[in-house]
Amino acid sequence: MIDKILEHKITQLNEFVELWASFYELYKRASDQQSFTEEEEKNFLELKSSLARKYQGLMDSLGIKPTAEDRTFDVISQVMSLKSINTLSPLQMEKLENDWHNSYITLNKIMGSLENRKGELAKINVFALKCKRLLLNPFFALILIILAISCIYYFVKNFFA
Repeated sequence: MIDKILEHKITQLNEFVELWASFYELYKRASDQQSFTEEEEKNFLELKSSLARKYQGLMDSLGIKPTAEDRTFDVISQVMSLKSINTLSPLQMEKLENDWHNSYITLNKIMGSLENRKGELAKINVFALKCKRLLLNPFFALILIILAISCIYYFVKNFFA
C-alpha cells in the first residue's frame, strides 16, 4: 500500500537533510579558508534562509513540536555569514559542530521511522484491506442480510412448497 502523504514527508525530509549536509560542508570549508567571493557568501545566506523556512515547514508537516534539545535553529543563527565563522572561538565551533551533528542524527532517526512505516504499509494487502472495510460497513452488512433472507425465502418457497 502506498501512502502519498508519507511519501511526501520522506521526500521533504530527504531534501532537508541534503541541505543540512550542504550547510555543514560550507561551514567546514569556511573554517579552513579565510576569503570568500560575494557569490559564495550570497549562496550561503540563501542556504541559511532556505533551511530555516524548510525546517519549520518540515516540523509542521511531521507534527513534531520543538523541544529544548533541538538545536537546529541555534546552529543556523550562530553562523551569521561565512566570514563570521573564523571569528568563532574553538569552543563555540565545537558546540556548533556538536549541535549540527545531534540535529543530523535526529533527522535520520525521523527518516528511519518514516521508512519503517513505509515498509509496514508495503506489507499490507490493499485488496484484503478494502474487503475488510466493506464487510465492516453497516450499510453493506444490511444488504448482505437482506440478500441472505431473500435467498432463504426463495429456496423455501421453491423446494418445500
